[in-house]
Amino acid sequence: MIKPHNTNSEFDLGGINHVALVCSDMARTVDFYSNVLGMPLIKSLDLLGGMGRHFFFDAGNGDCVAFFWFADAPDRVPGISSPEAIPGISDIVSAVSTMNHLSFHVPAERFDEYRQRLKARACG
Repeated sequence: MIKPHNTNSEFDLGGINHVALVCSDMARTVDFYSNVLGMPLIKSLDLLGGMGRHFFFDAGNGDCVAFFWFADAPDRVPGISSPEAIPGISDIVSAVSTMNHLSFHVPAERFDEYRQRLKARACG
């Protein structure tokens, strides 16, 4: 896909470098993004003071999906810090300043195939 030219007259932005999410289980997150979605883990950093780790997956086109794993992160609160479920099944509302969901570009003609492959791996 060809990225459009930056139309921002205030700042020379080249798109999104990465989006950082917080996970509860680093090993499970690495397994899913690397082994199920096929995104290589390209960087992992220890946080100061043993707080946890920050790690990055290559999402293609120079984009990354990143995660923080914090040793002492509180549990999520469904319906507040994240949606309770997926659209059409339950309430998808989440609080201001939270991450509601992450979506990737996929070929439209392969969407159903990919969905079935993920369901077969019990991922959703």
